[in-house]
Amino acid sequence: MKLKPSNDEVSVLKSFFKYLLLSFTLACGSHSDKEGPSTEPKLVFRLALELSSQTKIWEASNLFKQAVEEASPKHGIEKGEIKVEFFDQGMIGTERQLLEACYFGVIEVVQVNSSVVSSVVPVFSTLDLPYLFVNEDHLKEVLYGEIGNDLLDELQSMKMQGLGFYAAGFRNMFYKYDQPCADSPEALSGLKIRVMESPVMVNAINAVGPSAVPIPFSELYQSLKTGVVDGAENSASIFTSYNYYETGCNCFTQTEHFTNQHIMIANNEWLESLDEKYQARIKEVASEIVPEFHLIWDEDIKKAFSKMEEQGVEVNKVKDKRPFVDRSVPIHESFFKAHPEVSRSTYEKVTASAAKHLESE
Repeated sequence: MKLKPSNDEVSVLKSFFKYLLLSFTLACGSHSDKEGPSTEPKLVFRLALELSSQTKIWEASNLFKQAVEEASPKHGIEKGEIKVEFFDQGMIGTERQLLEACYFGVIEVVQVNSSVVSSVVPVFSTLDLPYLFVNEDHLKEVLYGEIGNDLLDELQSMKMQGLGFYAAGFRNMFYKYDQPCADSPEALSGLKIRVMESPVMVNAINAVGPSAVPIPFSELYQSLKTGVVDGAENSASIFTSYNYYETGCNCFTQTEHFTNQHIMIANNEWLESLDEKYQARIKEVASEIVPEFHLIWDEDIKKAFSKMEEQGVEVNKVKDKRPFVDRSVPIHESFFKAHPEVSRSTYEKVTASAAKHLESE
């Protein structure tokens, strides 16, 4: 992603995003509560994401909006004093476009997958490395601790500020298969698996068996239907939320090769221009909603597996991940050789923190 264009390009891009925002606001309006606020808004800002309410990762932004608009006595903020104009379902762009719009300050806050962020702040690619995390407890410890906070601050180098991570567990493979579902790299060989447009993810999937095909998320359903790809990799929630079983995907293999996390990001210049009480409230809410988000997410995962069973999708857990892990280890070293600009510091901290979690496995 190019985020340092010429002045003329900046002007054109800003005009384009502002035109989109105005068009959608006039056509259908931003999402808002039916009941009016109890006070006149003193701070109005936009929050955008590509996802729809079909996937519970969407709930991070929804919970954020609801909480920010509530009263906060300790900050001296009344209910309705802050208003969030909510744009979801990719109505004003893909995650890459939203990140770009946030960089330019056209959209104040966005929610995107961390893999998208890696295109502008390479250290985030570390989170895309396969089999980096031992389990979900390890993932959450990293994202919600010192390592995660340091990563959020890395966005300042691109005129943005990370507000919070939202962990959504592990990604797994789902695909069309006319044999018992695969549980080894050899069995997955030859399958074309859609991945995000992340070089690390592409290399990792190629290494562990299938052939990786980078395709935008919005094009995945049709790509599965038409046979452009045989399958994809994502969470159980995403699989059922978007009805991918309708495309013929009859296998869901719990390879748990990547983790899945979204980030709430603000334009830093805008954030720092706000009254201190608003800055504090926005940052506080981004953290406060994490426990509620996880309750919603965990319940949705349970429902997703139940729905797979109803739809006749075979779910199988990989009994021995060692063949997958062994194939992916070289990806870690080749990544740092290919990207000498990326410090190994984050990687070393994550791997060092894995020890105690390995003991509990």
